[in-house]
Amino acid sequence: MTEMPRGETVTINDLCVRRGGRLVLDDVSLTVEPGKMTALIGPNGCGKSTLLKTVSRILRAEAGTVSLGDERTDRLSPRAVAQRMAMLPQSPLTPDGMRVRDLVAQGRHPHRGLIRQWSRDDDAAIARSMEQADVTGLADARVEALSGGQRQRVWIAMTLAQETGILLLDEPTTYLDLAVQIGIMRLLSDLALSGRTVLVVLHELNLAAAFADHIVMMKDGRIACQGAPTEVLTPEALSGVFGLDARVMPDPETGRPVCLPRTGVAA
Repeated sequence: MTEMPRGETVTINDLCVRRGGRLVLDDVSLTVEPGKMTALIGPNGCGKSTLLKTVSRILRAEAGTVSLGDERTDRLSPRAVAQRMAMLPQSPLTPDGMRVRDLVAQGRHPHRGLIRQWSRDDDAAIARSMEQADVTGLADARVEALSGGQRQRVWIAMTLAQETGILLLDEPTTYLDLAVQIGIMRLLSDLALSGRTVLVVLHELNLAAAFADHIVMMKDGRIACQGAPTEVLTPEALSGVFGLDARVMPDPETGRPVCLPRTGVAA
C-alpha cells in the first residue's frame, strides 16, 4: 500500500508584499502545523489571498521568508515546491470539453519529466484522489456539465492527485449551497486529521468556527489575532476587525463558537 503524504510545518517569517505600490502584507509571521486545519479569515482586501499566493510562490515577497520544514522555499526549485505543496486558487478555469479524469490527471505534472513517463503509480494516485473527493463516478463526465459542488470536488481531487503533504485552498466553499460547503469542509478536516497540513481561506465565520483547529484573523495586511476558535471568535474581535455587532454562543453539541449577528429585526 502506498504511504499517504505527510504534512510539514510551514513557517512564515516577517513576510511583506507590495502590490501596485501598496503594502498588502505587513510583517506577517505565522506557523502552520501539520495534522491541523488552519483557517485565514478577515474582511475583503485584508491580505488573506495574497498571503496564500505568496506562500505558494505565485507572488514574490518584498521581504521575509517561507519555509517548508527547515528548507526555505526561495532556495527550492518550482518543481520541488510543487511536489511538497499544492495550491487550489479561487474559481479555477476549466478548458472546454475536458473530462473529469483528465482534469484530475493534471495534478500529476510535478511528478513527471522528460525521463519519468506515465506509470501505474500515476493511475493509482488519480484513483485514490478521486475516491477521497467522492468523484469516482464522474470520471467520464465533462467538467462544465457538473454542478458547482461537483466541480469543486473535482478540483480538490486534482489537488490531492499532486500527493503533497501541504494543501492551500483559497475560498473553496464560496458560492456553494450550505450542504455542499459542509461536505467539502468535512473532507478537508479528514485530510488534516490524516496528517496533512491544511491552510484555507474562508469567508464564512461559522464554517471556520465549526471545522478549523486554528484560526488566523487578519486586518489591513496584518494578523489581528490567532488561536483556537474559542479564543479568536469573540464579540470584541468581530467588532474590531469586521465592524460586526454579533453575539457568540457555544454550540450545544460541540462547544465550538457560533456567531450570531445582531440585526435589530424582530421575528
